[in-house]
Amino acid sequence: MNKQELVRELATRLSLSQKNVKHLVETTLEEITLIMEEDESYSQTGFGSFKAEVKNERITYNPAYRKKMLLPKKKKVHFRPSTILKGKINE
Repeated sequence: MNKQELVRELATRLSLSQKNVKHLVETTLEEITLIMEEDESYSQTGFGSFKAEVKNERITYNPAYRKKMLLPKKKKVHFRPSTILKGKINE
């Protein structure tokens, strides 16, 4: 399922226009993104939590060039599903 399909499904379920639902979905995703950019975590009870984790710079080997190279520091997003979500998926 992609974002457009999600918007269509929510609009049908909630009896709202696709335009309003699309705005709501985009605003929600933007807000979660802003939270992640500030190095904070986001939790949704019954669904799971998102956390931005900083990976320090490190030296790695590039086999294509047969040289060591420095990978810069970067952020990585982790999602941890709740036990409720895990239970529903595994039913």
